Amino acid sequence: MYWIVRAAPIAGIALQVSILVLMMRRGLVRFFPLFFSYGLYEVFITILGLFILSHYRAYFYFYWTTAVGETILAILAAHESFRRVFRAFYLLSWFRFLFPTGIFLALLYSALSGYLSPPVDAGRVATAIISAMMTAQYVILTISIGFFTLARLLRVPWRIHEYRFMLGFGASALLTALSASLRSEFGPRHEFLNETVPALGSILALAIWLSAVVHAYPPELEGTAQPLSPDEVVTQLRHEFAIIRSLFRRG
Repeated sequence: MYWIVRAAPIAGIALQVSILVLMMRRGLVRFFPLFFSYGLYEVFITILGLFILSHYRAYFYFYWTTAVGETILAILAAHESFRRVFRAFYLLSWFRFLFPTGIFLALLYSALSGYLSPPVDAGRVATAIISAMMTAQYVILTISIGFFTLARLLRVPWRIHEYRFMLGFGASALLTALSASLRSEFGPRHEFLNETVPALGSILALAIWLSAVVHAYPPELEGTAQPLSPDEVVTQLRHEFAIIRSLFRRG
């Protein structure tokens, strides 16, 4: 195993613990509870995994069991930042239904496809989990791209925490998906990249998140966690849809 892959869990624990401590000190936990929960879960499973790493069978079941929770929490944490910035859209019933339903159906389809049509040398359950996890990376990448696209189109002011949280998730998902594509296309010929790219993606994401949590949440944005009044909802939606319509007219 490459030294980068061996060092990544230790470096990851140090970075993740630093992020959690800074979030508590800066009072960020109340704004990003799902992101904080994701970080706690990551630290827990990484430390426990290191203890049972030498027990192959136990580690195999531990890894694939905890991977499901890790994937779900990652999607929820990424979605948390998306919703904080574009919360007015969630007052639209069709958007509240479309967004989570699309994610759920994508994961369900990939899991069922893997379970019903596994490779000859792989088990059904393992294939279903792997398939769903890879689809989850594309889902997170899509959320990240959609976030920055909408932010640019709607001219959303810079928000360091939400932007960098999304950037970290997007970068990690992109590198993980790239590694999977290399393995699918070239097989084991690029084993070094297949092993190290996801590990580097994880460390990159943690470094980006750490650069965000060293800052306290801006006082002028603290009220954005509160529900919008009906008048505020209408005003914000009108403003955002007016920008979108003007962009279409230019096109």
